[in-house]
Amino acid sequence: MISIPLPSNSPLSQTISYSVSPLFELAASLHTLAQPAPPARFVDWTQEIRTQFKEARLNSDWEYFLPIFRFGIPDSFDPVFTKGVMSVDDQYEYFVTLPTDEFIRSLQPLLHEWNQHHDIPNVVFDIEEDADYVKGRFSLFVSSYWQLFFEANWEAIAPSFVREAEQIHMMLEDLSACLPFLIKISPEITYDAEAHRLLCPTKGTSVEVQQLVLYPSHYFAHEPLLTKRGKSAHLLYCFST
Repeated sequence: MISIPLPSNSPLSQTISYSVSPLFELAASLHTLAQPAPPARFVDWTQEIRTQFKEARLNSDWEYFLPIFRFGIPDSFDPVFTKGVMSVDDQYEYFVTLPTDEFIRSLQPLLHEWNQHHDIPNVVFDIEEDADYVKGRFSLFVSSYWQLFFEANWEAIAPSFVREAEQIHMMLEDLSACLPFLIKISPEITYDAEAHRLLCPTKGTSVEVQQLVLYPSHYFAHEPLLTKRGKSAHLLYCFST
């Protein structure tokens, strides 16, 4: 259980915030693309992108990196860290300056999960041999995907993120509006009126955090995902565009 005390004499915005990053949304789209059976609303899109990958000669790179995205999204795409990455130049600079060991650490849990279900992929062996090569190839693939495919998608869905942000701002004006909004995102969230705190069921021991950060996403096509990071709880959820 994750508990989040709510302020009694200050705005809810001091406790609840949101973060949006085009680079994270790009990664979320690759996560959805990597699913063997994507949700119905993404079936046509995934088929189209896979065909375009072949035409653009990106298919081999995609097959190489697919194991990274099958079971999640690398922490290196976290919206908190990447929300200022707004162009292909920003993206290239971000990965160039990202330490290689930090980049590799963000991949390890996802590759470990892949290895539990499939043969060890080539990217794992290459990481052991030359991690900088993997990072460089990854950056070039993400840049190509951004320029050839994702940028136009982002321009199309960006207005929906603006509308979602407006709804979040409105719901933070009053607790009576905040609770239905959060419960709509994740029905398991409850409110302890006596202790004046939000309660979010999770596996493991009960912990208290000071902040709840909302990550709205168009391409994240799974159930809401709640994780604890430091003194914050991060709630990733899909919303309709």
